[in-house]
Amino acid sequence: MQEFIPLLSGAFGALIGASASVIVMILQQRAQSRREKLNMAAQMALEDHKQHMNASTGKHLSIQPIVVYLHYYLRLMEEIEGHNLTPETLRRITQDNIHISRIIESINKEHTASPR
Repeated sequence: MQEFIPLLSGAFGALIGASASVIVMILQQRAQSRREKLNMAAQMALEDHKQHMNASTGKHLSIQPIVVYLHYYLRLMEEIEGHNLTPETLRRITQDNIHISRIIESINKEHTASPR
């Protein structure tokens, strides 16, 4: 029995080492995927924001902060990724963005109204 202890220890050590490597690889892949998704959403948000700014040139239109566009595209991508994009989820994302816009507008009004 004594001769199996080093053999079992080596086998368990190899199993633990291999498992740790696989777990680290999975975590790195998830982090990379999140970074890529955020980068893609940021690029789409920036482009959409630019288009709205160009379209509003010379007009008195309100342009939303870039964070509103980013929120929209991140949520949209999450729904697409989860195969949950329906007219109802799209409506909910849009309603959330309207709510965020109103909150930002309220904060901006409070900020400009308060003495410094």
